[in-house]
Amino acid sequence: MADSRTKYDVVIVGMGPVGATIACLLGREGIKVRVVDREAAIFDKPRAIVLDHEVLRTLQFCRLPQSFFDSVSPHTGTDFIGQQGQLIKLFDPKAPPFEMGWPPNVMFIQPELELALAQAMASNPFITTERCFNVTAIDQDESGVRVEGTNAAGKHVYTDASYLIGADGANSIVRSAAGLEVEDLDFAEWWVVVDAWLVGEAHLPAKTTQFCQTKRPATYVVGPRNLRRWEIKLLPGEDPAIFRDPAAVNRLLADFVNVSALDIWRSAVYRFQAVVAQRWRNERLLIAGDAAHTMPPFLAQGLCAGLRDAANLSWKLAQVLRRGADPALLDTFEQERKPHVTEIVRHAKNFGLIIGELDPDKAAARDELLEGQLRDGSAPTVRQAFIPNLSGGLLDDHSEKAGSPFIQPLIASDDGAYVLMDSAVDAEFVVIARSGLLSAMPDEALSAWEGIGGKIFTLNHEPTGQVRFASISEKGSEISDWLDLAGSEAVIVRPDRYVYGTATNSTFLVDMMLDIAKNISRKKVDAYPSDGRWQCH
Repeated sequence: MADSRTKYDVVIVGMGPVGATIACLLGREGIKVRVVDREAAIFDKPRAIVLDHEVLRTLQFCRLPQSFFDSVSPHTGTDFIGQQGQLIKLFDPKAPPFEMGWPPNVMFIQPELELALAQAMASNPFITTERCFNVTAIDQDESGVRVEGTNAAGKHVYTDASYLIGADGANSIVRSAAGLEVEDLDFAEWWVVVDAWLVGEAHLPAKTTQFCQTKRPATYVVGPRNLRRWEIKLLPGEDPAIFRDPAAVNRLLADFVNVSALDIWRSAVYRFQAVVAQRWRNERLLIAGDAAHTMPPFLAQGLCAGLRDAANLSWKLAQVLRRGADPALLDTFEQERKPHVTEIVRHAKNFGLIIGELDPDKAAARDELLEGQLRDGSAPTVRQAFIPNLSGGLLDDHSEKAGSPFIQPLIASDDGAYVLMDSAVDAEFVVIARSGLLSAMPDEALSAWEGIGGKIFTLNHEPTGQVRFASISEKGSEISDWLDLAGSEAVIVRPDRYVYGTATNSTFLVDMMLDIAKNISRKKVDAYPSDGRWQCH
């Protein structure tokens, strides 16, 4: 790679929410990031509309303006309506308290999120952004990555970096450059999506509603403020191109709402698909978000899955780039995220098949089955029941809680005010322990832990005699209660706030700390292809 140009730690292709979130998380670690995007500006129309409590924690770490968090609103819950207009399934919103500091699902407006992320990137001196940038070639070797492209002035620009991340959508050029194939999970349907402001009187459900009716399956979404969304399935023989005409869209909407009560913001025709990349990494080239997976919207997890990618990948890159960790750590990105998101994609696909059934006899059988499950209490009624824990990868195999998201209670900040934990505790490895486990912590374990940036906290100022430990003071007793329920005296939490493992005694805790440090720093020689160059065509 040429020495005359500025070399970055990471280049990110794609400045949507996933790419921007990765940039913010890396920039917070002092990692030099360049983010490029072919578009001239933030897309000013809504796309994703739901965030969950896990990814809101990730966005906390991005240091977004508080105004964004103030703008979201709790999800109303979802009713599924059968052939005869009867309730056949439901998701109820969880009532407080919220274990992770946020409602399990909230509604938001994507351009507002992207603006908040843009402001966070602009405020970080380690992040450089450029729009109107078209990538034309990608090359990698043992020393790094080179990205070639043209800027807004048509000038050829060359950028060198240690790693390249493709967060550039379902038609990812980075995925093509890396030679990463995708697996089709056999779902492809055309739907019309309409977002509109409710400006007049209309008789609409109070909750988000899935109309599981063969005459015309559809989804009605109660968005933030007075934003409303309809997703309407096209029937066999209908030409998707017809519904690019506003008059055709109005005729379609008229079956669900008084169109005169709406100010339509945007309408689009989508082919909903279920796809997961077979591999997510080719040495220094990685993919995330829609570049790695796409899913139908029926579980409202598309963007959430991409932001989980961002949280998972960013801390591992930070370990490699800041602390000299073995690059093999990056393989755990796919090992952890691919099975997790594949299960979610399959759930989303199955919900799509439930909602979109067109055969009246099959729909009647579906209704009978789901109504029965709703009556006897066997059907999950919370959306998060379909979100699995992590498995495999960098987790303790012997801990029952390993791979589950850790809680986020209110704790005392340095100035004494109570704040959500992630606002006071950095995105590093964290030990939280009762003091009895820490009184004789060996120097070997402490040094190894500090070598990966790990922190150790006692609960509520319990004395340990160690100046290398800090304390977490809870407003309530959530962490103490969590440890009691887990039958443990300590927990290790990863930077992405998944539980690595729990310990009942100091020997187990020290063993886990040393295992993490060893697994992160283990060295391996990476093999590179003899010709990693890719050209746009």
